[in-house]
Amino acid sequence: MQEPDEQVILDIYDTVLDAGRWPGVLDRIARAVGARGCIIFELDEADPHARQLRAPHFSAAYDPVLVDGYIHRFAEEEFADQEIIARHSARGDRIEIVGDDVLAPEHSALALRPNAQEMARHGVHYRAGAVLNKDDLSRDRFSVQFSRRHGPMSGAERAALATILPHVAKALHLGRPLRQLSTAYAGLAEAMDRLRIGVCLIRGDRQIICENVEFARQREAAGVFFRDGAGRLEMRAAPDRQWLHAMTADARDHGRCGARPRKEALGGRQASCGRLAVEISPLTSADAFGERRLDGYAIYSLDTGRELPLDLDLLAKVLTLTQSETRLVGLLAEGLTNRQISDRRNRSVETINSQVKSLLAKADCANRTQLIRLASSIGASFVMDPLD
Repeated sequence: MQEPDEQVILDIYDTVLDAGRWPGVLDRIARAVGARGCIIFELDEADPHARQLRAPHFSAAYDPVLVDGYIHRFAEEEFADQEIIARHSARGDRIEIVGDDVLAPEHSALALRPNAQEMARHGVHYRAGAVLNKDDLSRDRFSVQFSRRHGPMSGAERAALATILPHVAKALHLGRPLRQLSTAYAGLAEAMDRLRIGVCLIRGDRQIICENVEFARQREAAGVFFRDGAGRLEMRAAPDRQWLHAMTADARDHGRCGARPRKEALGGRQASCGRLAVEISPLTSADAFGERRLDGYAIYSLDTGRELPLDLDLLAKVLTLTQSETRLVGLLAEGLTNRQISDRRNRSVETINSQVKSLLAKADCANRTQLIRLASSIGASFVMDPLD
């Protein structure tokens, strides 16, 4: 099987600004590996007595009524299967694609299960799955379904998915703030200024097309970006420029961090941008901004030095934080320095430094910028209140 072409990858990243493209994109991924279709699941286990399974995105080839009906009838069976797949694939950063042979000793035994029989009635006889978000295992569970004629996933198909899925993971990660925005507002372009995250669209030559208020503020205040005399976006520090130029050279250079795409951000790496967590994705179309054909990029920048509303209870659950660690994350999310936190908590700076270092290690983060980006991806409100 050939490596997926670049257009599939570009189509994946266009979903960041337009989630309505996911059904068609998942169809393309399914065709690339000879599958019937693909589904992205989310698990809501906030109430252990009323767990919920959702499928926010699935192939256009699938009937939404049938997908919803399957989830309603077989949520518990699917929860059990998802738990097994997670146990086989949740470690490390790399995305591991797991076949359904892990669900039962023999496929014949698996085929006798009620949920498997229901899928078989609709032509699905084999499945494979992967965890696309290892920071929050309840999100972004990928599932691909195969027919009897096709048989189990092959090694070549597994390799093809291993190339594609890191881009799916990154697109889902970057799309979360925009998903919040589209839920609150009808017009995406008109509402961009309500985001707490900076957004800038550029052409392939880095010519700025548009930017929201937050990105413009960062450009003026943070000393990381600037608009050159020709109207192109540039970065001041040489290491940052090198990163920007590399990330705007080839779409296949994205998705390098597997199921932890926040590690790809500038600011979570060795660079000079300090408190900014800057992420880039390719963009071929931005209909909401009047750019139907665009060989460009979208840049997303979170200023981790500014206060960010977080769901600390959710964060504590996902990252298994103690009360003290949770309070510390809350103070960091207020934009406080370690010295300011030491004053607030009446502890020495050395003690706070040690606590922050321990927290970074526990959360698998290189620095506090990456930690706040991680926290934001789990439980932040990216959309400002109307009165703000």
